[in-house]
Amino acid sequence: MTTLSTSRGRSALAVSIVFTSLATALVLVRIYTRAVLVKQMGADDYAILIALTFSWVFFGLFVGEVYHGMGEHYVLIPAAIYKAQMLCFWASVPIYQTSLITTKMSILLQYRRVFSTPRMRLACNMLIGFLAVYGTWTIVSAWANCVPLEKFWDPTVPGFCFDKKALWFSNSAVHILTDILILIYPMPVLKSLQLPKRQKFALMGVFALGGFVLITSVLRLRSLLVISNSTDPTYDNVGAAEWSAIECNVAIICASLPSTRAFLSKLLPHIFSTGSNGYRSRTTRPSRTGRSHLTGTITNTQVQASVIGGHDDRDYDMDKLSPTTASFRAHEKYMDASKDGFAGIKVTTFVTQESISHQPENDETGSTKDLVHKHSF
Repeated sequence: MTTLSTSRGRSALAVSIVFTSLATALVLVRIYTRAVLVKQMGADDYAILIALTFSWVFFGLFVGEVYHGMGEHYVLIPAAIYKAQMLCFWASVPIYQTSLITTKMSILLQYRRVFSTPRMRLACNMLIGFLAVYGTWTIVSAWANCVPLEKFWDPTVPGFCFDKKALWFSNSAVHILTDILILIYPMPVLKSLQLPKRQKFALMGVFALGGFVLITSVLRLRSLLVISNSTDPTYDNVGAAEWSAIECNVAIICASLPSTRAFLSKLLPHIFSTGSNGYRSRTTRPSRTGRSHLTGTITNTQVQASVIGGHDDRDYDMDKLSPTTASFRAHEKYMDASKDGFAGIKVTTFVTQESISHQPENDETGSTKDLVHKHSF
């Protein structure tokens, strides 16, 4: 059996090379953005590196399958070569599952970092916990699909094997379900952003790229149906292996794209930089002017909130602020491209309060100056 002996095997391997290379390029850009431009690596970035590592291991096993005759008819392959191909196939299944599960965890960790609302964090933690349990099951059941293990590539060995069709299709169904959940998770938060509609839809489109993973998961089901009913597994396994490579690498690509925004903005500022187009300013509280009957103090308060490409779900009420503060800045928060890896989000609220005292020198209520001094920050 010669290297890359069949056209079917060579074609599938070429597809795997393309998608694995694209995933690697996007991850490298992501890591450069986060480690060099942003200088703030997160748990999601390390998770995607792990997922890419397993994707390359899967690619190596893919090469082993093709080298040992994947795409050739079973009857034309010597027993020793067939056993080597089935060993690669057996090892590739849990590796594929590990890469895909880790990528999904990376996406959820990214959601937790970018959307730090309590509800979103709770939802992400719940799904991460579910993926941890489910992922453990898929990996263990893939490694120990047959007992003893030799029965996977030699059906004549006495023992027990899981029903491959039931196992593969149930796992695929759960993957599709989690793809849907990951796809819709950020949409309510993105919809609430104080952004122009075009920018809001563009941002939602970036996070909706995960829909491509959902499409590949559905398309992979057909190839699983073929191989699960096949009497010629070495010939029919090409489609399942090819779509598995596409799915895990497309997931890595989609997970990495939002974190490359800072790099793209620097590379092509006229296209990807939000600039002033993402700016909105609104007054969250009207100006207030009043005079104290006791002290004669005139108070003028102004509150202005500016939003640049983002949102802040907190509302600042004047009742919660000290009434004796002369002038201060209440809040300034940045969630920009260098921190969150996508379109800059900046929320700034300025609060100014001025007090002018007309109190008589012998007023028994006390000095306004002393009052301010006692309550100053």
